[in-house]
Amino acid sequence: MHVDRVVLVDGYVDEPTCLGVPPYVSIYPRYIAGAIWTESPHTEVLYHTIDQVRDSFQKAQYLWAKTDLIVLIAGMIVPGKYVGGTPISVREARELFSASELEDIPKLLVGPWAKFGCGLEGGKLALSSEALKPPFDYIIAGDPELVIAEVLKSDVNLESVNTDLTRQDAVEIEDFVNRGVSIVKQHPGFSDDHIICEIESYRGCPRFITGGCSFCVEPSYGPPQQRTSRAIAGEIHALYELGIRAFRIGHQADLFTYGSKEMSEAEFPTPNPAAIEELFSKIRIGAPDLQVLHIDNVNPGTIARHPQESIEVAKVIIRHHTPGDVAAFGVESTDPEVIRQNNLKADTDEVIEAVRTLNAVGSIREPWGLPHLLPGINLLYGLPGESKKTLEYNMDFLNRILAEGLMVRRINVRQVIGLSGTRLSTGIRSRIKRNQFFKHREEIRDNIDIEMIQRVAPVGTVLQSVFVDGVAGNALLLRQLGTYPLLCHMPRGTTTSTPRNVFVVDHGPRSLTVLPYPFNPSQLSLSQWRAIPGVGGKRATRIKAAQSLSSITDVSKSLAMDLPDWLTRAMDFQP
Repeated sequence: MHVDRVVLVDGYVDEPTCLGVPPYVSIYPRYIAGAIWTESPHTEVLYHTIDQVRDSFQKAQYLWAKTDLIVLIAGMIVPGKYVGGTPISVREARELFSASELEDIPKLLVGPWAKFGCGLEGGKLALSSEALKPPFDYIIAGDPELVIAEVLKSDVNLESVNTDLTRQDAVEIEDFVNRGVSIVKQHPGFSDDHIICEIESYRGCPRFITGGCSFCVEPSYGPPQQRTSRAIAGEIHALYELGIRAFRIGHQADLFTYGSKEMSEAEFPTPNPAAIEELFSKIRIGAPDLQVLHIDNVNPGTIARHPQESIEVAKVIIRHHTPGDVAAFGVESTDPEVIRQNNLKADTDEVIEAVRTLNAVGSIREPWGLPHLLPGINLLYGLPGESKKTLEYNMDFLNRILAEGLMVRRINVRQVIGLSGTRLSTGIRSRIKRNQFFKHREEIRDNIDIEMIQRVAPVGTVLQSVFVDGVAGNALLLRQLGTYPLLCHMPRGTTTSTPRNVFVVDHGPRSLTVLPYPFNPSQLSLSQWRAIPGVGGKRATRIKAAQSLSSITDVSKSLAMDLPDWLTRAMDFQP
């Protein structure tokens, strides 16, 4: 099939091992663009995100009417809330791609929506991908880069191609990876360095041997397919040469098992620190001045069963990564019956031991910085075997972590989506009512999250290189690039410039209140002064009325209070 122009629409993905909601860029656009340019080097690829298209469906449809092929990448199969972008909805997909101008152009649906169904929200079954046919002419349940490469071969047409075509080895896609990196230059975040690229280290789950977790799609890929350290580092180097400076090694079920000699032979392969060292050192050689290098999924069962090797792996990562990193623990539930019925990874004692082990190594921090590498906890509701006692088990587990003085970076509380290819594809029959779930989630936010975030980012902690992610009333919403970045609220100041660095002055359940770092006391706005605990409205008004603030003593006198060390350290009286 000959094509001169292809439209690639990124509706964003969120799946167990891959995130592609801004500022994240998933593997899909890069792999698909690479496949197109491998088979048809002169084909023009227009890459648009759904947020760009939302500005004007009509304008997008007019532009796309002059193309030969349209591809939509979607969807959300892990429920989440997003600030940087919003995944495409089924309603939007139907409306956007049903335009009469596009009627005669072949339209392909690819990604998790095509393979596993359209996840709508937690606690519900996914909608069958066939519900989007039409407006889509072809549902690509296989690997889209392979299918599209076949389509573009001169002797193949869309009607005859195998839409279930799936790779057998990671080496099959490496040419596509190398050729496709430049598509990121069309991403709206590229021009202002507001991109973090998701990087695949391997696909599939080591626990496919026993079927894996009941709700998860990763075991359906079969034996894990590992990419070589050379290939991974080469991809990052190519992106780095284009100007990308933030990366997450996130596309795998358990990074700690990458390179294990027992992969595909053991349910919990023994970590191989030397393989992790080879991978991360090669990344650093190819991208010496990167700003973010983070990871994602780590199996707590691996750490509990192989503590010494896991400690060595964590030390390797800490040597090469950037601080503020998170190892996402898929705990899901600590209810013994839920663990048994869903073949989960670890019991409560094993998870606690994994949290202890990672804290022992990863809780170190640079002066006034975030801890290097902490666990993140994922809890999932709606699984078989649940009862009201499930809520008690999970609260007891979180209280144990709190009581031991341990730290976790964040706690995700979600409801499962029933997906095709998993044991929950026939239905979700939770014995926990929705109001009980939401009450439980609020209890975690009120009783666990606030104290935990105070441990992770105490007052005075400095967060470097933040960017504006949104606006809420009179406050800017700021984040860093990275894995599960902390949401920061900063009252608007007297200047329009956005600080690159901020420091923590207060805490919410899952967010921080911050001010510019360093700051000149004379330049803080009234609302910024009021954000500092202990200052209040009267003191803020008094200090704003002060004629001269040229020293810490002047500030202390104007506020009529002794200033804590963390606050005085943040002050800079230079004009």
